[in-house]
Amino acid sequence: MGAILKFHVVGRFGRGQVRTRWVDSTRPCIAEVEAIVERAWQEASRRPGVRLFDEPMCRLESFHAAVDQLTLLLSRTSYKTFVGTNYANPQLADRYGPQVLANPLGISSLVESGDGWVLLGRRSASVAQYPRRIHTFGGALQVEEAADVFATAQRELAEELNLAEPDLCQIVCIGLVEDQSLRHPELIFHASSALGRARIEQKLDQAEHSAAVAIQGQADDVRSAAVDPALTPVAAAALLLWGRGQFGADWFDAARQAVNFGGHEPA
Repeated sequence: MGAILKFHVVGRFGRGQVRTRWVDSTRPCIAEVEAIVERAWQEASRRPGVRLFDEPMCRLESFHAAVDQLTLLLSRTSYKTFVGTNYANPQLADRYGPQVLANPLGISSLVESGDGWVLLGRRSASVAQYPRRIHTFGGALQVEEAADVFATAQRELAEELNLAEPDLCQIVCIGLVEDQSLRHPELIFHASSALGRARIEQKLDQAEHSAAVAIQGQADDVRSAAVDPALTPVAAAALLLWGRGQFGADWFDAARQAVNFGGHEPA
């Protein structure tokens, strides 16, 4: 079994240290691929209980990371193109090249409570991607928020956990990863709150997550949680990146190897 995660950037970037810039899309328009996208969208739309809405998204074209600066070059794509390529047909990259994929930039956060817990969410059965799996809080970078990735992270935390800005002590970008099963880029954030675990869990909006999942913030607990196949690859990546900041690079390297060869394939 090959690696399930690729860590493109590992670091710690605050507001003002993550910049975005619009560029022209390099995704080719291939008639056969567009027909596959249309069929996949129609099939996904017919799944009972699944809510699908096509909307513009921000495609990650490339990135550049320095010690204190992360620059993301973006173009425009759509959720429909994502469903038809990365989600349903990531193997199109093997035939037509990686640029044929939508590659929208995801925004994901884990939350650290004031009493030492790390919180993720169990996705509801109605979501199209990774239903019932344990995942981060977040979504995709929206076009109107492209200038400030932190705004998207904060908005998603407000929508999914009802965490307002005063509830957050700090929010930091800790990495850029790729879910290898979907070949999908994801920007990972660590959000810390003074609120305790129980109070945060009470705030959960159950439209997208059916429950909160809490992991005690100790090295062994986080390592064990990261290899749980109930986690999505992105959730595992978020735990590993958070753990790197807490327990060091050696812990991260060992835990990353265990996760990469331990499962987490999409349901």
